[in-house]
Amino acid sequence: TSLEDRVLSSNPLLESFGNARTLKNDNSSRFGKFIKISFNTDTGTIVGASISNYLLEKTRITTQIEGERNYHIFYQLFSGADEQVLAKF
Repeated sequence: TSLEDRVLSSNPLLESFGNARTLKNDNSSRFGKFIKISFNTDTGTIVGASISNYLLEKTRITTQIEGERNYHIFYQLFSGADEQVLAKF
């Protein structure tokens, strides 16, 4: 796959770490990120990318108000866990 495809395909993973259900929105962004993308000035193709900043709403990890949920990534991880792993939590 191309570098462009890899940069674009990383976004859903980053979103699952930073989005959560709130009272107003099932997929509310609770983070900020800055993606620096470098382009080849001759061809316009992507030659590099990096995430410079990624901020979580840290209190959401331990506490949510009634009707809200934690970050999507936790539910996604547990949805794929077997009974033995789930029993630990």
